[in-house]
Amino acid sequence: MGWNDNNILEILKQDIEYTPVTVNVGNYKIFVYNIGISSREKWCYAGPDFQASLIYTYEKKQSIYVSRFEEKKCIVEIYQECALKRQFIGTTPDEVWQKTGQLQKFTGTQLFGLGDSITKNLIQLHQIPKCILNDWNNEFILKRLFDYYVKRRTIANANWKLFFKNWMESENPVIELESTLRTIYPLGYEFNDRELSAWQSMLNAVGATNITPWSREESQHQLWTKSPNGQADKAAFSTLYKRGFLTSIPKNMPNATRTFWTCFKQALANNKKGPDGKQRVLSIIANEFTYEELKQNLNVGRHTILESRKHARSIGYGAPTRVKPIIH
Repeated sequence: MGWNDNNILEILKQDIEYTPVTVNVGNYKIFVYNIGISSREKWCYAGPDFQASLIYTYEKKQSIYVSRFEEKKCIVEIYQECALKRQFIGTTPDEVWQKTGQLQKFTGTQLFGLGDSITKNLIQLHQIPKCILNDWNNEFILKRLFDYYVKRRTIANANWKLFFKNWMESENPVIELESTLRTIYPLGYEFNDRELSAWQSMLNAVGATNITPWSREESQHQLWTKSPNGQADKAAFSTLYKRGFLTSIPKNMPNATRTFWTCFKQALANNKKGPDGKQRVLSIIANEFTYEELKQNLNVGRHTILESRKHARSIGYGAPTRVKPIIH
């Protein structure tokens, strides 16, 4: 059948991210069947998704002890006949195993399987990969990063190699993320938030910098630079944006904000000066924007803004002025 052929076994293992292993602790075998990592030294840098088990008795019955991590917890669960019998929670492997009262001649680190060199090597291999711009021509490094961050969250035929090749060879260090990604995906492909987030994580890991100066609420467009001085670029773009030299929406794309101000400015122009004209129209939005925003976008004076705000408070937003009754 070929199960003794190492070449066949290696081919079958290519797309498997982790192969379970068994480590020995005294006379007991710890079955480590998933690897997760963290930055916690007391956890030996293991983390969420890490799981190991061993067989031992509990209350005189054969049981399976499952050791695992959550975000801030170390957990040991005892199962009998596939049902959860007890659960213990601690802050470190040693602490949680002490709470079980079982196998006390071993440390919790050992019983998690974390003291063995095999497990240590596996955790080291799973440490979050990173690289710098000079590594972008190293396909092995980039593939490892792509597999870690993006592969499971996107389609199989995304030409990620072309993405980095084009960016690396470009004289322009800055890209707009989504439009650049579209060049390596099928025509009309729609990205989801999880997918874009995966790409952003990868770009951070390869040494790129998000220099987008506007908020996500204002615009979905993101600017990234491959420059080694990414933080300096970020500061420069932020200054340019605040001073009005950059726009969050390209001119060739629909801009609802620009359309709003243009239409409102036209509405003001079509009305006469005074309480029942420009002031009444401006009262619709006068309290929702600052003096500077109104002055810059509508070219109106401070007095008009002030009177429009009074109009909104005393009469109502855009309401016609009250006609004083004529007493004969």
